[in-house]
Amino acid sequence: MAISADVIYENYLKKAYSVKDEQTLLVITDTSCYQLNEETAWLIAGLPASGGQESFFISLYGLGIKAPQKIFDRLVSIGVLQKRPKHSWKDTLGSILTPKIKFLSAQTQENLFRFVGGSKGSRLNKIIKVLAGISILGLSWGAVLFFVGPGTAIPVPLSVKADGLSVVLLVILASLIHELGHSFTAMASGIGLRPIGFSVYLIYPAFYTNVSGIDKVGLGKRTLIDCGGFIFQGVFLFLLLLSCVFTGSFTSVEAARWIVVIILFNLNPLFKTDGYWLYQDVYSEFKMKRWARGAHYLYLAAFMLFSVYFLWIVSGWFGNVLHGLNTLAHSPSYLFSGGYRIVLGVYFILIGLTGGLRRFQEGRLEWMELRGTTSLQPQDRPTSD
Repeated sequence: MAISADVIYENYLKKAYSVKDEQTLLVITDTSCYQLNEETAWLIAGLPASGGQESFFISLYGLGIKAPQKIFDRLVSIGVLQKRPKHSWKDTLGSILTPKIKFLSAQTQENLFRFVGGSKGSRLNKIIKVLAGISILGLSWGAVLFFVGPGTAIPVPLSVKADGLSVVLLVILASLIHELGHSFTAMASGIGLRPIGFSVYLIYPAFYTNVSGIDKVGLGKRTLIDCGGFIFQGVFLFLLLLSCVFTGSFTSVEAARWIVVIILFNLNPLFKTDGYWLYQDVYSEFKMKRWARGAHYLYLAAFMLFSVYFLWIVSGWFGNVLHGLNTLAHSPSYLFSGGYRIVLGVYFILIGLTGGLRRFQEGRLEWMELRGTTSLQPQDRPTSD
């Protein structure tokens, strides 16, 4: 038996968060989810966290496996055991352009949501209904604030100035609560709590939630997970606006207004945010209907035109950035007084161009799938907000 001693494999799922799903175990990583039977879960638990093939063969023999090579190959083929990657400069560049930072694990959220008394049952449904009712009030109130103004939305005198740092912190908190909403509704739908991370989408810093495996549940539950962020964010918005009535805080009003802007941004189906995934879930349910396919042609045309517009906007920044780089080259000390903005500008242009070009590839694949020349596979899916 030939064994490559220099290749190290990692037991990818050994320490991952898991949740019992009827007869199977749903194992959730930072980017994916796996549905395992009890035998496979038992094997994973008995194998080392990492090592060469020989160490895994020894462990398999110890577990009573007569044909370790066959089982080892099977675990590699389904992604349970993975070769430890050797990072190249392309991987390093990719991690800079599209960073993914783990922010809040599913285990931590399990402790946070322990008060609900379990991950299944009528109690969760009642909690979600109550939260949805409060959220509708909050989102409606926020819409009045955004479209009509604080004079109508907040019937009390407001303070003159807003504290900028507090506004930013409240908006960030609302975005994090939004992601908790996706995770909570995923748990309520039977696919477990989900890890929350931080990344950059196109040119926007954003939190995201791994909801891969959502295709295993029906349209109703998929829609609930897609809208779960808005439910939690709407509750936060209601409480924030309610506090304005009692405190007259213009800081809270400004934060609420920006939260509404972010909600409207997330509803845009032409960005790969909640509106996009909600549209995709509804379309996937009815895509065999002629009217749905016709509507999807129009959607893809709008998606591609919007991508062209986005790239045009990003390209328009080149002039200012090149001027700034020229200034920086002649006066390096400018970096510490304002030139850092030029460096950030270059960074955002690079990730904007990378993300914008990626949109064309995504649109092309969907167009081919619509024309019947290819078949799209279910994809690991974060919601980016």
